Amino acid sequence: NFLAVAAHELKTPLTLIDGYVSMLIDIILKQNQTSLLTYTNGILSGSKRLRNIIEDMIDISLLENNLLHLNYQPFWLNRILEYVLLEASATSKEREIEIKVEEFDGLFSINYGDSARLIQLFKNLITNAIKFTPDGGRIIIRGKKLTGFIDVQIVDNGIGIDPDDQNAIFEKFNRLGNIALHSSSKTKFKGGGPGLGLPIARGIAEAHGGSIWVESPGYSEIDFPGSTFHVLIPVLEKLPQRSDL
Repeated sequence: NFLAVAAHELKTPLTLIDGYVSMLIDIILKQNQTSLLTYTNGILSGSKRLRNIIEDMIDISLLENNLLHLNYQPFWLNRILEYVLLEASATSKEREIEIKVEEFDGLFSINYGDSARLIQLFKNLITNAIKFTPDGGRIIIRGKKLTGFIDVQIVDNGIGIDPDDQNAIFEKFNRLGNIALHSSSKTKFKGGGPGLGLPIARGIAEAHGGSIWVESPGYSEIDFPGSTFHVLIPVLEKLPQRSDL
């Protein structure tokens, strides 16, 4: 309840900030004072970041109350992944991290689910992989078809996860390590955040009737043992009816 109320109350002043900044930009352009756009762009960047956190809070409140509605439509996994990797391309290039998709059974097959939510799921997982993989590292996306499911695997050669923490990372607002040493960033190496990305990804997978788990031999910033996140997605032969959802 607190998350739902807080997110709603934060959206109102944020909308005011965005509105006044837009009017300020119009004035700056009319007066040809484009040097001031650096400051307004900075405000908009911070506003966008805050809005993303608020939207994550709303999603968590929906998942906690079993109110997340899925809009089932046809989708193809390769297109979902292409879209996510396109969005992540600027960051991966900046960090010199190679991201490669290996072909697997089911990658190009039609399936049914909520494309927007699946994009959100994979975006959260790939962003997480980038965050905990050192500059110059690599991320491989592969998978295999199981009976009734597709197991999509996101494999990185990052710092890994201690076995004792592999369940905790899917708990909301959970952050491993010393928070004081983390930079607040979605893309910097070991950057911090509110700890909502993985819980939301798990919630979206479970809402589809699937699951998420992680495998890692352990944590090391010297040996970089890496992690493998598994996403189990049901394979549907037809668009489900409302009574099936």
